[in-house]
Amino acid sequence: MRPFPPSLCALAALVALAACAERYPLSPELVASGAGTPYPRLVPAEQIVAQVPPAGVAPAEAAPAVTTRAERLRARAGRLRGPVLDAETQTRMQRGVGG
Repeated sequence: MRPFPPSLCALAALVALAACAERYPLSPELVASGAGTPYPRLVPAEQIVAQVPPAGVAPAEAAPAVTTRAERLRARAGRLRGPVLDAETQTRMQRGVGG
């Protein structure tokens, strides 16, 4: 039978040491915050959706805000369509490193 490699022995020793260690004590602030409380129980999504109130903004009221935002985004896109490099930088880059 071949002996275990040293790295595997070291790993086993570390795991054994970690298993014997005491848990890290929580600070009083963390305990008071409820960090030790159990996870909430899972509920079906339909139950959650049923609790959501209907939307408060009518589509007709939201249309001007959406239109304004769309116009601002189109204007911004127009500004971004310009050349990325100015003519001088582009000429210098085309000459290359040795130029």
